[in-house]
Amino acid sequence: MKLSPKQRWVVLGVLSTATMMAVVFAGQTERDVKAVKVVATVPAAPGRSSSAESVIPLEKLKRPAGRTNAVNVFASKSWYVPPPPPKALPPPPPSAPPLPFTYMGRLALDQEHLIIFLVKGEQVYTVKSGDVIDAVYRVDGVSAGLLTLTYLPLDIKQTLNIGNDS
Repeated sequence: MKLSPKQRWVVLGVLSTATMMAVVFAGQTERDVKAVKVVATVPAAPGRSSSAESVIPLEKLKRPAGRTNAVNVFASKSWYVPPPPPKALPPPPPSAPPLPFTYMGRLALDQEHLIIFLVKGEQVYTVKSGDVIDAVYRVDGVSAGLLTLTYLPLDIKQTLNIGNDS
C-alpha cells in the first residue's frame, strides 16, 4: 500500500490535528471531555469508500491518576533497636501476715508448765505449748526468750519476743 506524496501530507495533517486536539483536551476535566466528540475524516485508501469516518476515543487520552505510594527519600533513618522488654519476675512466695498478738505476761506453775498471756485487740488468750489459737496459729514452745508460733494455712513459723526467763 503505497501512498502518494499528496495522500501522505493529508494523513500527516490529520494526525497532527488529532495530536493537537489531544493536547488541548488532556487538561480538561472528565465532564468536559465527555461533552466533546471529535470526528476526523481520513481520506479513503485506494480500495475503500471515501465516506469512512474514524472516531477518536477521548477516554484513552486521560492522564493516569497520580501515584499515592510515593516514598520520602529524605526521611531520617535510625539504626536504634530498642532493647527487649524485661522478663516478668515470678511472684514472691506467699508469706504469713504479721503476728496480731502482743505479749502481756506469763505464769510459771512449775518447770514444765508455762502459761503465756497474749492480747489480740481486746481479746486475751492464755496459751501453752501445743495450743491452737483461732484455728490459725499453733503455739510450738518457748526457747531463749522467744515464743514460736506456726501460721497453719502456710505452715510458716513466726516468733514473738517475750523476754528472758527470770
